[in-house]
Amino acid sequence: MSSDQSKGIAEQLKGLVNKGLGAVTGNEDRKVEGDVQIMNGANRKDLGDQKENIRKGKTDPGNPTNE
Repeated sequence: MSSDQSKGIAEQLKGLVNKGLGAVTGNEDRKVEGDVQIMNGANRKDLGDQKENIRKGKTDPGNPTNE
């Protein structure tokens, strides 16, 4: 697992925590912050997946289902 993949997953987890805390406390700003972190984390993980596919010599590195 590349650093982009692991950092992306960590960012997604932080986002889930912030979104959950925002929902529990009724803090809309925190919920939105969590949504943004989830999206940024997913994008970073996708970047890491593509880099990994390029490193492995995949024919279509942008396709995450490309085995």
